Amino acid sequence: MNLRLRLALITFSLTLLGLGLGLLLTYQILERSRLADLDRELKLQASIVLQAALSGQPIPDSLADALSQDNRVQSAQVYRGLQKIWEGGTFTSDLPFDAGMLGRQGPSEVRGLRVYTLSQGDLSVQLSESLWLLRETLERFVEVAVPIALLLALLSAGLAYGAAGLAVRPLERLTRAAARFEQGEPVPQISGQDEVASLARSFASLLDRLKDQREREQQFLAYAAHELRTPLSAFRASLEAAGLQGQMGPEQLSRLHREALRLETLAQNLLALSRAESGEVRGQPLDLADLVSEAFDRFQPLALERGLELGLEAQPAPVHADPRLLEQALNNLVHNALRYTSKGSVLLKSGLEEGWAWLEVADTGPGFHKDAHEGLGLRVARAVAQALDGELQIKQHQGSQVRLRLPQYRPHTGG
Repeated sequence: MNLRLRLALITFSLTLLGLGLGLLLTYQILERSRLADLDRELKLQASIVLQAALSGQPIPDSLADALSQDNRVQSAQVYRGLQKIWEGGTFTSDLPFDAGMLGRQGPSEVRGLRVYTLSQGDLSVQLSESLWLLRETLERFVEVAVPIALLLALLSAGLAYGAAGLAVRPLERLTRAAARFEQGEPVPQISGQDEVASLARSFASLLDRLKDQREREQQFLAYAAHELRTPLSAFRASLEAAGLQGQMGPEQLSRLHREALRLETLAQNLLALSRAESGEVRGQPLDLADLVSEAFDRFQPLALERGLELGLEAQPAPVHADPRLLEQALNNLVHNALRYTSKGSVLLKSGLEEGWAWLEVADTGPGFHKDAHEGLGLRVARAVAQALDGELQIKQHQGSQVRLRLPQYRPHTGG
């Protein structure tokens, strides 16, 4: 659930709760106010009836007519002790409206009637009115108010959803920019003075600094790699020439030559890492089977020198990828396998599996130590896999198996 929807639900809940409490309070105020008005009216009428009964005079015609109106359900009873001596109104009752209130004074509610009792001496007067009209009015109030409250709550939620969308729009723009940060998505400019805009600007500034740092790092890697390649190539060529002319002993020449190769490999790895992490990929159709076959031929002399068996199981595995980056990654994997395998074999493989093309380097060496840091060669292979929308898998069982998987290439054919 996104932030906008959560804010809309919170607004809906709070609005509905507030309106519900307001309606409940309004209902109670209306009910109590109407009952208070009714009690005053019944008390006034009861006092008139009681004064007439005490003086022995008949009930005034105006009051008798008022009790008999069709639009109100009212009735009055006069008791001397427990004996009813007079009754009038729109309905009659053989029993007192509220026998427990005879001889007392005040309002009560019995069987849907509002009853007011006045007593003096042995005389008791009870006036009653049906509450059905009040209940019906309050029920209609509820029937009308509840849907309005729900509608207002929904309207508030909709407005909150729209307002939240405007408020979090800077964050959404930054989210999209952050998701595409690796592809060089520009960081948007955020305006406004609220907390969301301030947070968005702070995050945008952070992305800008990260982008600048990444660019400086990539520029440094590319610069270092290019600067190293030229003198190292010249250094290696000079060593080879000196060896041919006999100016150095074989042992010294071999050692210097190995160091030159190491430095040249380092430069190539730095350049490949820079290109992979910056997304500088030059893709073209190729077959991983050709790539591992070429690596087999290239590393066969080194395997023989180390007394290792180098095997090849190349099955067709078409991909669309950068051949130079893949070659450098494969060179690193094969070189690591030959370097850390003291005896046994190294096997180069390629094939297809569930829409993925893969190449694999398996060896019978000691495998990767769980606490060891990832070396530059493996880091380059992992960066190349990610740059080509693939992944690097490492398994260890009687040695190690490092598999680089890439999406299988299926060329489009015209219909």
